Amino acid sequence: MSLKKLIDEELPLNRKERFFTGTVLPMIVCKDNFKYLHGLLKLVGCEENLNISAEPGQENILFFSEYSFVESVIGQDESRFQGLPKKKNTPDIIILIRDERVKILVAIEAKMYDIPNAQKLKSQMDEQHNILDYLQKKLHIENDKVYHVALLPSGLYENIDKDYLQFKMITWEDVYSIYKELLGDDYFLEILRLALSRYPDLVSKGVQYRKYCENLYQGRFIYENYKNETLDKRIMGRELGLHGDKLANDIKNGGWENQYYETSSATEPFNRNWFYIKDFIKLVDKQ
Repeated sequence: MSLKKLIDEELPLNRKERFFTGTVLPMIVCKDNFKYLHGLLKLVGCEENLNISAEPGQENILFFSEYSFVESVIGQDESRFQGLPKKKNTPDIIILIRDERVKILVAIEAKMYDIPNAQKLKSQMDEQHNILDYLQKKLHIENDKVYHVALLPSGLYENIDKDYLQFKMITWEDVYSIYKELLGDDYFLEILRLALSRYPDLVSKGVQYRKYCENLYQGRFIYENYKNETLDKRIMGRELGLHGDKLANDIKNGGWENQYYETSSATEPFNRNWFYIKDFIKLVDKQ
């Protein structure tokens, strides 16, 4: 018996992001009372030699998943945290460590099978930054000791506009690689491996023609590679097709550049949701 066999023959793999941020990642990086947390800290850019204690009565770490800071400030905490940010958007993982020398704050926004466009992800990170900036001041943390990163699968990382986003990004594959060396065989590490191996099948595609999709590419990638004659796809998909409202809005507001589109090397469109890439290029050039 194996995890793969159980997932194939019994319950299918949980695709919810909260499973990966609230269960899988914590079970990997917090193992044995945070003995291996340094692997994650190094990934996010923290090079501090921290002494982390989880001994009862001597704890110096707070590790929260699915944490809403604004909603947590009630009762006696209300006097400590006045002038709260109005937005509730908080990263999936919050880690605060206070040893004898330094205090650090780590905030991680994670995606697994969701595929937000660059604008959506940037907006989410910007809202979180406002809360982190507030916490940095209230908790008297040095500015360079706050680490705010996005944790993405490589399939999303490789296609998203990094120049536009301009914040640190790490991948689930990086996490797996580092912790495979640290932990060896581990149940939740194997869950992560299986999740990543099935990414092309489980990633959200959002529309009914997903079965035809070979690759998800951002519009800018499609446009530039078509112009350079380096694109090996001939058709692409958007719900309601070439003359539908969704593609029209993409092109009108400029969102086409960061929008993910299904693509295929097929020679003809499969249905009304699919159209020739050359026709998409013409629409963009007319704008």
